[in-house]
Amino acid sequence: MNNQSYHTDRMNEYPDTLLTTAELGEADVPVAPLPNPGEGGPVDSGSNQNNGSNVPVIPLPNPGEGGPVDSGNNRPGFPPIFRPIFPGNSGSVTVIPGVTFPCYNCIATSFGRVRILNASTGYQPFYVYLGNWMIASGLGNGDITGYVQSASGTQTVTVSGANGYVYIQKTIQVRASASMTIAIINTASGLDIMEISDISCNAPSGTSCLRACNLSLNLGPFDVSIGSQNSSYTAFTNVRYREVTPYTSFYPGWYQLYISRTGSYPNTAVATTSANMSANTSYTLYIFNAPNATDGLKTLVVSN
Repeated sequence: MNNQSYHTDRMNEYPDTLLTTAELGEADVPVAPLPNPGEGGPVDSGSNQNNGSNVPVIPLPNPGEGGPVDSGNNRPGFPPIFRPIFPGNSGSVTVIPGVTFPCYNCIATSFGRVRILNASTGYQPFYVYLGNWMIASGLGNGDITGYVQSASGTQTVTVSGANGYVYIQKTIQVRASASMTIAIINTASGLDIMEISDISCNAPSGTSCLRACNLSLNLGPFDVSIGSQNSSYTAFTNVRYREVTPYTSFYPGWYQLYISRTGSYPNTAVATTSANMSANTSYTLYIFNAPNATDGLKTLVVSN
């Protein structure tokens, strides 16, 4: 197999906000079955929430290193990875529409939608698998995939490095006719994933909705203020690590967003971003650490 199919670009090499990770339909993409409990191999410590101890994990092989491979039959293309550009230390916001792609591992009659956000720092870009399907390669800090469809029920998410080392392997619950974001995040003990339900806002027709999600391990909590040409107000206060706020609704249009440490606005915003929000659309503002401590925060607004 041609290894060039696996993109290894880095953040500063992306001139556009949208790059395709791969558009492949060929066979011989390596996958690997997991050992049964007690058969050996590295195991999860069980220290992360919703993750039992002694669950076997195994590194996935690199391309061409052997092991079971996908037959390539009826294989859809990978979803695109969105790589927003963040000029300077003040950050910026890219509004990304939700995208539905062909179904992965779909053998049931009911499906949900899953996308992956890399909100972690301190690691090289990841390969991410849903079951045995690789749905992202070269997923760097601040990257987010489009949605992929998945059979509802229990599914396994595997996050590995380019060398096949498995950082995380956990089960998630995909709900029928629902969308979710799986965020790769830093914790005090390493990496983890967080399930975020992408429910829509129940607001009057013609309005926009926004919520905030703090995925910064050590820089919060935050207040988030929304401003337009005429006024501004603090929509979210004391947003703590791993918190997802309820939605707030407002007239659609262009808004400036100010992220500050709780209680310090308006004079000490740690990030100032902007977004143009459409009517009848729900958005999530993600706040997370940039790759380097000196760069502070990144922010990303995505539609659900």
